[in-house]
Amino acid sequence: MDFDAFDKKMRVYEESLDQIIVPETYMVARLDGRGFTKLTKEKCKFEAPFDIRFRDMMVETLKTLMDCVFRIIYGYTESDEISLLFHIDENSFARKVRKYNSILSGTASAFFSMQLGKMGVFDCRIIPLPNNELVLDYFLWRQEDASRN
Repeated sequence: MDFDAFDKKMRVYEESLDQIIVPETYMVARLDGRGFTKLTKEKCKFEAPFDIRFRDMMVETLKTLMDCVFRIIYGYTESDEISLLFHIDENSFARKVRKYNSILSGTASAFFSMQLGKMGVFDCRIIPLPNNELVLDYFLWRQEDASRN
């Protein structure tokens, strides 16, 4: 068997749904805790409406994400979510959305779970923003969400 030919044949299927963020577009990743209401209220019984231990775990998770493989220039956390702004020239993995989502959600989930001593899972979505104004609006939106909650 010619592995290279076989690999080329099969990789087409793996990459058939790849989405990329076009160059010169800002990228923001928003990670959100899955099932964190139950985790924080029932399983861990964190203090409501604000628990310093939970906040500290979220901040440490944010720091870990900012120091991973990507060029992240700004991070913001509130409640059970983390937002990350990538450098405009970030080009890891040819800007493939699936790579950013899987690496960031996996890293956040693993690091947070190690701190907590229980499983905590994050999902991740990449948000393309075409200009500075929308980047500012995005972070204002998340801050308003934090105030509302």
